[in-house]
Amino acid sequence: MSYLLRCRAAVHIGSPIWHQSTRFKSTLTSYSGSVVKNKSYRVLFFGETAYSLEVLKALNNWRLSDNTMIDSISVVCPKSISTGLKRRVLVRESLLDTFAKENSLGSNWVNNNDEMQSWSIPEGWPKFDIAVVAGCRWRLPKSLENKFSEGVVSVHPSLLPKHRGPTPVISAMLSDSRETGVTVCEYSFDRVDSGNILAQLPYTIEKGYTREDVLRDLGYLGGKLLVKSIENIDHLKKHAVRQNMYEANYSRYYDNDDEVRVIWETMGADEIVKLNEAFHGKRATHTIFRKKDSMAKVFLYDMHVADKSTEPLDAEFLKYPPGSIFYRRKVPYLEVPCIDGKRLHITRLGREGRSIMTGLQYVNGYLRLSGALRFLSYPVEPVKPTPKFQYPPGYVKPTLTDVYSPAESQKLLATSKKHKASDRNKIKQLIESMCDE
Repeated sequence: MSYLLRCRAAVHIGSPIWHQSTRFKSTLTSYSGSVVKNKSYRVLFFGETAYSLEVLKALNNWRLSDNTMIDSISVVCPKSISTGLKRRVLVRESLLDTFAKENSLGSNWVNNNDEMQSWSIPEGWPKFDIAVVAGCRWRLPKSLENKFSEGVVSVHPSLLPKHRGPTPVISAMLSDSRETGVTVCEYSFDRVDSGNILAQLPYTIEKGYTREDVLRDLGYLGGKLLVKSIENIDHLKKHAVRQNMYEANYSRYYDNDDEVRVIWETMGADEIVKLNEAFHGKRATHTIFRKKDSMAKVFLYDMHVADKSTEPLDAEFLKYPPGSIFYRRKVPYLEVPCIDGKRLHITRLGREGRSIMTGLQYVNGYLRLSGALRFLSYPVEPVKPTPKFQYPPGYVKPTLTDVYSPAESQKLLATSKKHKASDRNKIKQLIESMCDE
C-alpha cells in the first residue's frame, strides 16, 4: 500500500480525532461536536522544509475546497536563490517559496535566525487571525505573541512531550522505539515545543523507511490534523492538555562529523543501517577508503542488510575483517561483512568531492580484487601500513555454520568456488598480509 493510501486510512477525514488522555498515551477519541462553518481565517504560515511543504499543501487544498474556512494564506520562508544576469541559474531552491509563487500565495523571506528575530508583518499585509509554525527551526520573535486573534499553533513531528526540539524524527529513529507521531499544540514563545496540546496522532515507523519517508508521512498526517484542529479550534483550546514536563525529552542538533561515522570495530550491520536511515537526506554516513597512499572519505548513501537467503559473494567472508569489500562483476552492489556476522549491501556511494556512484561503477573505478581492500573507521598516515583490525575484547569471531546450516554452508562454499577468479590465492595472500601488518 502506498504511503498516501496508508495515511488516508489512518486519518478519519469525516470525523476529527483528538487526543483526550491526560497521561499522553496513544488513546484517541472522536469529537462529535458541531463545527462552526461561518468563520473565515487569514493564516500566516512559517516553515522551511519538505515537511513544512506537506503541511502547507493540506492547508492550501482546504483553502481551495468548497467547505473551506480559510480566507487567505501568506507564507514566511527562506528565499530561492538564483545567479546569472541573462540566464538565471537556480542555486538553492526554497520549496515553500516555489509553492507560494505557483499558488499565488503571499510570501516574505527569512533566511536565518537574526532575520527572524527582527521580522515583523510587512505593511500592506492583512491582519491575520492565526499563525501556523511547521518545520521552522527559528524561534518566532516575542513581538508576534499577541498579533493573532486565535493565537499561534505548532505542527510538531512527534508525540509531545517526547522528542522536543529540532530533530525529533532522527531522535525517534535512533531510539529503540519505532513509535512516534504528530502533534498540533499551542506555540510557546518561552520554551521550545512546550505549549498545551490540542490534538495528536500516533505513527509507527515502518522497517526500511528513511528519515525523508517518515517526514513525508508525518507532514501529510500533520496537515490533515491541522485542518481538523482549525475547524474545531475553540473546542480544542477549551480542552487543551498541559504537557507533562517529567515525561519530556529533547532532540538536539547533529553537527559533529563523528556522529555519522561508521565504526567497523563496534557497529553491527543493523546499527549502521539504522544510522543511515535516520540521517538520510540530511547527512550521509561515511567511512574511509584507502588505496595505496591515497586516503578518501566515502559517503554511503543507500544500503540494506543482506537477507540470509541471498548468496554471499564469498562464502568465506567471515574469515575477513569487518569492512572488507567484496564484489562480483555485474552485481550492482558492494558486499561488506560486519562485526555481528551480517552483511551490508551498499548500492549507492561516492567519494568526497566526486559524483555519486552505483556499487558496480565504484568497482570499475577503484577495485581490482574482491576482498583485497577494506573500509576503515579512521584515516591513517599514508606512509604507514594499514593497522591490523582490532576486535573488541572477548569477541568470538562467528563461523559460516553459525549463520547457515552445515548443508547450506557446504553448498555455499561449492557455489562460491565456481565464481572465484583464477587469482584466488593472490587475494588470500593480500588479505593475510593486510591483517598481519
